[in-house]
Amino acid sequence: MSILLSDPAGVTGGDFVTYGEGMPMAHNMRRGDAILFQSEKLHNISTVTKGIRQSLVVELWASTENAKGRFE
Repeated sequence: MSILLSDPAGVTGGDFVTYGEGMPMAHNMRRGDAILFQSEKLHNISTVTKGIRQSLVVELWASTENAKGRFE
């Protein structure tokens, strides 16, 4: 889960991006919005070209440990 802490009005870029069927999907988030996603799946943040983007990331696991390496 990623929670946007910054005010997007003060940041250029920095969109949270997930991928569906290989295509990027940017998520329009406001301060305080959260997105819940499978962290093992491809995701990223678009380049921040102005300002500072801050977020809080929380990883929740149903099993005892992550059995799959992130970069495999």
